[in-house]
Amino acid sequence: MFYRRPAFWLNILTALFLSSCSTTKKGILNREYHTLTTKFNVLFNAKEAFEVGESILEEAFEDNFFELLPVEPINLRGENIDEPTLVPGFDRAEEKAVKAIQKHSINLNNEQYNRKMDEAYLLLGKARYFDRRFFPALEAFNFLLKSGADQAVFTEGKIWREKTNIRLRNVELAIDNLGPLARALKAKNKYYPLANATLAQAFTNLKALDSAVFYIKRAALEEPKRKNKSRYLYITGQLFEQLGKRDSAQWAYKQIVELKRKGPRKFLVHSLIKENELDTTITLEKREAFLKKMLNNYENSDHFHTLERAFALLYLKEHQDSLALLHFNRSLESPSLDSYTQIENYQNLADYYFQQGNYLESGNYLDKTLPLYDLKSRAYQKIQRKRDNLEEVIFYEKKASQTDSILKLLAMTKSEQLAFFEDYINKKQEQEVAKAEQENQQKRFQFSSRSKTSFYFYNQNQLLTGKQAYLANWGNRPNVDNWRSASSILTLSKTATSAENQRTTSILIQETPESFVATLPKTKKERDSLLLITQNAYLQLGMIYKEKFNDFSLGEKRLERVLLSNPPEGIAVQALYHLYKINEKSAPMKAETFKNEIIEKHPKTAFAQILSNPENIENTEITTPEKRYSKVLTLFEQQKFQETLKEIELLAVLLSGTQMEPKISLLKAHTLGRLKGVKAWKEALNEVAVNYSAVEEGIEAKKIVERITALNELEETGTIYKNYKWIFPFKSDQKENAENFISSFKEELKKHNNFWDLSLDTYNSDYYFVVVHGIRDPKEIEQWKTTERQTVFGLNNMENFVTLASQYRDYIKNKTWLNKSK
Repeated sequence: MFYRRPAFWLNILTALFLSSCSTTKKGILNREYHTLTTKFNVLFNAKEAFEVGESILEEAFEDNFFELLPVEPINLRGENIDEPTLVPGFDRAEEKAVKAIQKHSINLNNEQYNRKMDEAYLLLGKARYFDRRFFPALEAFNFLLKSGADQAVFTEGKIWREKTNIRLRNVELAIDNLGPLARALKAKNKYYPLANATLAQAFTNLKALDSAVFYIKRAALEEPKRKNKSRYLYITGQLFEQLGKRDSAQWAYKQIVELKRKGPRKFLVHSLIKENELDTTITLEKREAFLKKMLNNYENSDHFHTLERAFALLYLKEHQDSLALLHFNRSLESPSLDSYTQIENYQNLADYYFQQGNYLESGNYLDKTLPLYDLKSRAYQKIQRKRDNLEEVIFYEKKASQTDSILKLLAMTKSEQLAFFEDYINKKQEQEVAKAEQENQQKRFQFSSRSKTSFYFYNQNQLLTGKQAYLANWGNRPNVDNWRSASSILTLSKTATSAENQRTTSILIQETPESFVATLPKTKKERDSLLLITQNAYLQLGMIYKEKFNDFSLGEKRLERVLLSNPPEGIAVQALYHLYKINEKSAPMKAETFKNEIIEKHPKTAFAQILSNPENIENTEITTPEKRYSKVLTLFEQQKFQETLKEIELLAVLLSGTQMEPKISLLKAHTLGRLKGVKAWKEALNEVAVNYSAVEEGIEAKKIVERITALNELEETGTIYKNYKWIFPFKSDQKENAENFISSFKEELKKHNNFWDLSLDTYNSDYYFVVVHGIRDPKEIEQWKTTERQTVFGLNNMENFVTLASQYRDYIKNKTWLNKSK
């Protein structure tokens, strides 16, 4: 009230006194009065601004009850604690406190004669503290403690200085400075709870929970403010729970319950839930009755999401999954849902579906969780890793579902297809009507009643009917000029993709059963392509479930699904092999059936050879997939492409279904490209891109194909420089002769020209090239070819030729040498 303010009584006393003074004295006293009231007003405004900031922070702060609560809220969710706060008020409080110090400080010989400045410095430090500028705050508190402040302000300033040290991570220093003070203060001292709570926060930061619970309990028992008392008691209960002291935790939560309506409702609700959860003597029926009673209490309406979550966790613990899912969804639909409860609900649901083997649904909930986290937080990175692990499963499950749906439609008769799409259009329209009606019910404004009239634009049923009629007649046409003309729209919709330099055309689909049926694949080639995509998707899913998640049951179902569709040999033999490996230990007889089928029906495959002669594999020195891959990669880098292919054939079986399989497939594509040219390379890369489109190697293969296409199949363009290659072809069975030729030929070339160099390049599976590099003019070769040298090296009887470097690159890329020579 206004009559409690010092400025009010100052005004009254001054008016009474001035009424009895002379004019001269009145002038002098008016000046002094103005100075004094200004001092009061500046500090008063600073305190008011600080209180505004505190109230906003308290109101906007979301407590995360799923972690240990902080003793003191300081930053809102999403704010960076190392940056100034977004909450207004604290900067204004600092400004006014600084103004009071500048105008009214009386500091003579390092002694402050205006004791009001102690309050100003304390307020200045607090304002900077809540503005999260901790070093300036520490400076203000240190100055206050050195200025000889009175005992009360000195004690409070010392506590706040240690609070600042804790924020600056000087926790041990804060404990050393504050420990003696907290133990020395009497329980009735008004700073006793603050000192002990601050010390508890310091010990919590050091993970010394036993010391933390001792001090927070002391603070809770003597705290006069109910909101702080509730917080301290709840933290006490949380710490006792972490220490495994259930009875002590129940006592702490019970103390909050006994406060009833005197404390914040959120602490009361969570304490009641905790008390009910920790009591092991209560039956399931009593727990249900207790939570239902709380739900029916209108005072808990802002906490329905918390109560529904408690119901969900209770039923999940009792393995009543359907009820648990129902209450999780109700919690998520609650209008008062806070972000922390939303995150926990999504994570619980993601974990539940993961354990059930529904990885697609688990991934959906992880997708919903990620936007709720800060991108730089550890929690975001942890959830992102979990989501990345499901990337392949989600990709192939969606692909299999889509192609399965189309294949089912293709298996129907035309009349069945028309009936299916007619039913689809009707259901879609019904859903849109229901959605529109729901939106109408939620709208509360003066024109809401018009939706029931017959006027077209306010009757949702008629409006949707009109939209459907438009779609049926005209299709999904864009809002452009000449929209009636399909040819005009198709011309506009053609877009050139710079990377691929290809044209894509938008298809206009009228929403009628006939239009949808017309878009279905017609040719056998299109149907076979869809079937192959489905078979490969199920094969990949079977291997992923088997190798990555150890979900052998689900992996077996997916692989058996592959065999039911009469797949080609390459896919069938892989499915059979993995079914054999799944059942090898759990069902040996069944595994033997799969093994015999591979050997009898697919005898020429690498899988059959390995199963027929397992000793050859078991005796190999290389054991881990990474070492096997490293050995093959070394062969590739040494241009031993024939050996590389042989090793890859073996590893394709051994590493089938593992994370190394895509790497092996990509390496095989590169090897085929070096042996057979760009065309074969592109085909092999396309196969990798299709089969492993969800992983890094598949994405890389697709990018390489796009670059090859963009560069016109790697055709040589640009300026042709005078750079020549002198080439000596050797057949593949003459590799030793080629190496001997290089060793003797190299020394002689060095004597003639230091810039010349030799290499042994693989041309294809039939030829090697010994290549002399660094030749700028063919005349240099003629100068070197003396009669003696030709005789020594047998050049007269050896096939050799000179070509431009650009032409040589074309030989290597497109394998055109023999064609040119012919």
